[in-house]
Amino acid sequence: MKAFFLSLLFASSVTMVNAQQTATEEAKPSEKLLKQFNGLKENANSYREGSREYKVVSVSAMDAFWNSVEKNIKATESKLETAQSDAKDELQAAQTQVEVQKKQIEALKKDNALKDEEVRKSDSISVFGLLYIPKQAFVILMLSIIAVLVLILAVVYYQFKNSKQVTDEKKRAFEAIDQELNDVKKNARERELKLKRDLQTEMNRIEELNHEITKLQKRVVA
Repeated sequence: MKAFFLSLLFASSVTMVNAQQTATEEAKPSEKLLKQFNGLKENANSYREGSREYKVVSVSAMDAFWNSVEKNIKATESKLETAQSDAKDELQAAQTQVEVQKKQIEALKKDNALKDEEVRKSDSISVFGLLYIPKQAFVILMLSIIAVLVLILAVVYYQFKNSKQVTDEKKRAFEAIDQELNDVKKNARERELKLKRDLQTEMNRIEELNHEITKLQKRVVA
């Protein structure tokens, strides 16, 4: 059981390290998207109308940027879902171990109760019907066995307590991952809506510019 407990502790540490690495890796695509967006603005044609500055962005460039955003969102969601699934599996394994330890504790308690009852009711003590020993010596022997069993029970309870602590930590880690996944999805939806609004705004501006250019061309021809 000690080895199993150590393996659970190691698995928990590995899960936390993987979560930190995942968060670090997710920051890199965001930086790339920011650079791509800044490059999109820098490469766009600029013009001023009054005191306001406008950017003319090609539709193909906006489509390429939007494809990058969608790939980043899908990759992030896939990583978080994988981490969530791993955390669930580890939590289930820890809970199974806790149930096994509970059963072992109950079995030890019943065994101790049976031995105590046997000591109280025995008037004559015999071993296998052949060897007879003094009751006092038998009682001392039984008490020694009970002491060993109590010690084993204490060790099992200590391991159970530590396993429960590991289970609680797994639950908190799972809840944190679930909350992080929800936050990422929420932020992704907000970014998606913002980018769509920005794209629509830019397309409206382009349409207005084309309309103005058409008017100017008509005036020049006239």
